[in-house]
Amino acid sequence: MRKNTRKTLVGMATVTAAALAMAAMPATASAEDAGTTPASYEQYLVTQVELGDTDAQETLSQYQELSDGEKEQFITYLNDPERGQELGDFLSDTTVDLDSIDEETYETQLRKETEGGDVVLEAEIDVEETETAPTTDEELSDPSARYYDRSAWYSVTDKILGVRVTTVKIGVNYRTTSKRVTKVYNGWASHTNRVPFLEYEHSPVKKWISADPANNAHAETIWQGKWKGISWNGRQRVWADQTGFKGGYLKRDN
Repeated sequence: MRKNTRKTLVGMATVTAAALAMAAMPATASAEDAGTTPASYEQYLVTQVELGDTDAQETLSQYQELSDGEKEQFITYLNDPERGQELGDFLSDTTVDLDSIDEETYETQLRKETEGGDVVLEAEIDVEETETAPTTDEELSDPSARYYDRSAWYSVTDKILGVRVTTVKIGVNYRTTSKRVTKVYNGWASHTNRVPFLEYEHSPVKKWISADPANNAHAETIWQGKWKGISWNGRQRVWADQTGFKGGYLKRDN
């Protein structure tokens, strides 16, 4: 049995996120040059697509739908040093102690806009579950129990004027009964990047099960970013239980 649930949330600060980038830039153009004019940015995206990056086509199509004036404004936002200063401040309450939050009552932030709504972060969750047969001696000892392998993830996408520029994603794969989490298989992280001068990587993903009564499967990573000389770290976490996604956040970690 397979069940998919998807919910779109909308998330937290401004332009940010994703990949180590730039393998696809032509030799005649630097990363800095690629995002300084509307034409150079479009050529950067075209080059990504020509080199086989299918994800870049979405950003290219969205960018090409902008008017000439909107493309100029897009480049202004992309190169604004304020973007780098805001990266990572994804929670509206940046004073919250994330290590002592109540997992069961925490509310994943839905939306934060800047620049009058021109810059928005969108968060999305997805959960997949598959009912599976018992495998261990402990599981086989209770023939009435039902077991599920589940995967939950939480992603945050940065958009400028509706154009997706970056996404960071954290996920956790785990096992449950109909009542509780029994095992975390692994955590994972991935990202995409459509900002030529952004460098991005992440730390090894941690995984664990939180103590009762929460009993949630967790995964966490630290993203390290460099934006036009501005460096920052952002901690991203997801947690889930036998009902699916429970919470997630992305917040500056330094």
